[in-house]
Amino acid sequence: MALKQLSSSIKSMKRKSSPDTHIANAKAAVKSLNSLLQSSLWKENDLLLVIPAVTVASLLIDIVDCTEEIADSVNVLASIIHFDNLDDDEKDEKSPKEVSQSPTCQCAEPDPKIENSHVVIIVEDSMCDKCNKV
Repeated sequence: MALKQLSSSIKSMKRKSSPDTHIANAKAAVKSLNSLLQSSLWKENDLLLVIPAVTVASLLIDIVDCTEEIADSVNVLASIIHFDNLDDDEKDEKSPKEVSQSPTCQCAEPDPKIENSHVVIIVEDSMCDKCNKV
């Protein structure tokens, strides 16, 4: 969602604050993920079973880092070519759901009874790409 907002910001040449919120939430999730990866939880499992999950976690961490760098670059661009600030009218148009909704990160403990535990990552986008409706 942060990349979509940054893209929209470049297209409209207006600064938007929502990418910063999304990136801050992603960084908090990365911090939690790093704590989980450094915990002793992984030491109890077979290395071959853990490698795919750790690979995905590493990729997600890299994606957040790259997204943050892109956001910094867009902010520099916005300063150089003097993007307009988000209009008050546009701020008022945001629905309460959009303003109050923030992503959450929940880590599930593996079930010791299940030999092959799985991790499911669900990414939700409330906006339809075809019609841009919520």
